[in-house]
Amino acid sequence: MKVRFATIAAALTVSGLPALAAADAPPIRHLVYSFTYGAQQSVSSRDQAAEGTDSSGGLAGGMSSGISHYGGNLGDKGTMTVDVLREQPDKGLVVVVAEDAEHTRKAPPATCVVYGNTNVICDPNKTVNPEEYTLLRFLASNFVDPNVLDANKHWGYDTSSGGNALKADYTIEHTDGSMMSITEVRSVKLAGTGAMTTNVQSKIGYDFGRLVPISISEYVTQRAEGGVAASSTTIYQTDLKLVSDSMAKGG
Repeated sequence: MKVRFATIAAALTVSGLPALAAADAPPIRHLVYSFTYGAQQSVSSRDQAAEGTDSSGGLAGGMSSGISHYGGNLGDKGTMTVDVLREQPDKGLVVVVAEDAEHTRKAPPATCVVYGNTNVICDPNKTVNPEEYTLLRFLASNFVDPNVLDANKHWGYDTSSGGNALKADYTIEHTDGSMMSITEVRSVKLAGTGAMTTNVQSKIGYDFGRLVPISISEYVTQRAEGGVAASSTTIYQTDLKLVSDSMAKGG
C-alpha cells in the first residue's frame, strides 16, 4: 500500500488573514537556508469481513475484523530562498519563498505574508510545502517583541475558531549578545470529520540584531482520525540553517 503523507501546513497556520499584496517590487533582502526534511507515517486500518461461512462450511464467526498496519517514510534536503519585498503597515512581512531539493521537496516561488504571531497566508494557487511554513512562521520582524515578554521571558498565543484550537508558547531560554535560543511548544487541534491533532516542539536560534532565525529544528507529531476504520500517526523532522543573508556583512 502506498502511503500518502498528510500535509501539516493547515495545522501550522491560521487562515482568514487579509488578502495578499501583489509582489510588485524588487526585494529588499535575500535569504538562503539549507534544510533537511524527513517524515515517517504509520497507518492503522480495520478490515471487516461479511457474515457467512468459511470454505469448509463452518461458521465464519459473524462479522470478523482485524487491524492492518501500513507504514512509509521519505526524506529530502536542499535549499530555500526568501525574497523580502516589504513590510506592511500592520507589520505583515511580504515575502516570496521558493524551495529546491534533491528529490521531491520542490516548490516554485510563492508570495506570502507573515505576521509576528506566527500566522501565515500564502497564494492559494501556489504550492507551499510544510517545511517552508516552518521557516515562514518566524520571519516577521516582530516575532520577538520585548513588550509582550513576561518575567520568565515567555509569550504565547491561545486562539480557537469553529471548534479548531491553536495554542503556542515561546520561551527565550538563553541570550548571548544579540543571539537568542528560543523554544516553541505548539498544539493545533482540528475538529470535525477527519479530526487531527498536531503537536510541535521547536528550537530556534534567533539573531535579534538582524531579526531573523539562523537555525530551526522542528519535531512534529501528527495524529489523524479517519473514523472507526482508520487512523494515522506521522512524525516530521525539519532542520534549517541560514546560509546567506544579503543584509549581513559580506552577505
